[in-house]
Amino acid sequence: MTRWTVALAAAAFLVVAAPAAALAADGDSRDQADVDAYFDQVAAKLGQPGLYVDPDVTDLDSSEIAALDAATKSADAPMRIAVVPAEQISIGESYYKYLAWNGEEIADQLYDRVGVEGVYAVLVDADSSDDGRGFHAVQRADRGPTYYVGNAVDQAVDCCAPNYDSMLERFIQRAQVVDNPWYIDVAPWAGGIGGIAGLWWGGVTLASRRRRRQDERDHLELVRPMLNEEIIALSQQVSALPTATDERQSTYTKQILDAIEKARQRLDKAKTDANIEAVSTLLGSARYGMVCLEAVRAGKQVPEPTAPCFFDPRHGPSTTSTEWTPEEGAERRVDICAACAARLAANQQPEVRTVRIGDQNHPYWTLGERIAAYVDGYWTAGDQSWMFPDPKLRRIRDGMRDRWAADRPGGRFRNWTTNVGDSLNSMASSSTTYNDDDDSDGGGRSSGGGWSSRTSSSGGGSSSRSSHRSGGRRSF
Repeated sequence: MTRWTVALAAAAFLVVAAPAAALAADGDSRDQADVDAYFDQVAAKLGQPGLYVDPDVTDLDSSEIAALDAATKSADAPMRIAVVPAEQISIGESYYKYLAWNGEEIADQLYDRVGVEGVYAVLVDADSSDDGRGFHAVQRADRGPTYYVGNAVDQAVDCCAPNYDSMLERFIQRAQVVDNPWYIDVAPWAGGIGGIAGLWWGGVTLASRRRRRQDERDHLELVRPMLNEEIIALSQQVSALPTATDERQSTYTKQILDAIEKARQRLDKAKTDANIEAVSTLLGSARYGMVCLEAVRAGKQVPEPTAPCFFDPRHGPSTTSTEWTPEEGAERRVDICAACAARLAANQQPEVRTVRIGDQNHPYWTLGERIAAYVDGYWTAGDQSWMFPDPKLRRIRDGMRDRWAADRPGGRFRNWTTNVGDSLNSMASSSTTYNDDDDSDGGGRSSGGGWSSRTSSSGGGSSSRSSHRSGGRRSF
């Protein structure tokens, strides 16, 4: 064979092979635009509820398709189902292809293009799960019932995969069943359960109330003598005041006396921490009234309300603040009265309000739960309140209130549901069988919150979606 013969043969081969090579390249390489265009065509076939099967899918014959299409159209849920080859929605080169979307997002892409609320399902046809075979479905709707779409996917795969006909039949049957709220399903049992729950609620309420009342009686036993002593001392202070000389002074004097009298009456009837708090608030208001009255008598401006003197609330409103470190504790800033400030400036100990228990005197802020209501009342004035400087007492007070709240029926129920939820979450996290980033695990169940929770589509469709009501995905 001459050199010219070889050249002519090579040229002939190129002329014949070039078109074939181009076709092979077109068939082996697809991009997102190709997949979008294909899905647009599929969506155009599903303007109305029904079933569309790509002609390249051979696992369903014409009679099966007709029967499934009729079942889909007659379903109670508006349902659109597509059966498509994996290669039609895959992108990449022949040696490395992957599905353009994952999981429920495949069904969401169909919903985006149709633009009508309802149930959407896509059965991806392939030889195996490694090649992209799977069943993906989602319900998108802002109104109306929720259907068992996720459960329908699981049932279809578990019972019938890889038989497409049986899978789709089971899916259609289950996906049109309404997922009723739990209270509708348990309605027949509601009477008996409600009676038992009512008895439990009443019993727990009574028991928790008794425990709290016992705590409050202990508090009142400590605080009542303190408040009674303060009422008597404050009444004597007011009685020793000179007679008011003008209307403004008379007004303040009357307000002080009214507050003391109300405190006396409430202390006589006190049973709870709220009663204790109300009495000490009234006494704090009376002491602030004394300061205002003194300012009016001296022709000075009436001062703004301030927190009581930390060392002894009986000293009245504070006039300054200072850094102070207790014998056991960290340094803190406290509000104090003028007399305590003067004693500290003279390197003397301030006069601290103590309470005698047994044979020892204790600073009042060290008495924990029993003194909490007394403190809360003094550190409150009308709509205004101040933070008590001692953090330990605040923690003890908050812990007591949390204990009371947790002891009530609502608190016990919340704790029970929290414990159950934590247990279920722990079980779920330890038994997860799929990875959201890899949909080729062969049988992972969708939680309904992965890909389809996005509000924008990747590669076409609407950027605004109705609510995700139910969904699922399974490879098989």
